[in-house]
Amino acid sequence: MNEEKIIMTLHIHKTNQYVDIEVPLNISANELIYSLCKGYHLDIDLNDISQRHLKTENPIALLKGDKLISEFNLRDGTKINYTR
Repeated sequence: MNEEKIIMTLHIHKTNQYVDIEVPLNISANELIYSLCKGYHLDIDLNDISQRHLKTENPIALLKGDKLISEFNLRDGTKINYTR
């Protein structure tokens, strides 16, 4: 694993689409959510704090806030599930 980034899988359940994404470890969860929302046209209201999160598995985590991705102890192969 590169010390500065990890490879994760984004699973968009609505379209059953799986996409491998390279995620820098030095960005915040909010920055990742904003980028994925814009890049993959996810239906997340970025102005509503209750919607501004993503669920992961392997390991299980709730990505939200200004916490850095590195602080969630995610690793290569972590899957982000977008179920809305």
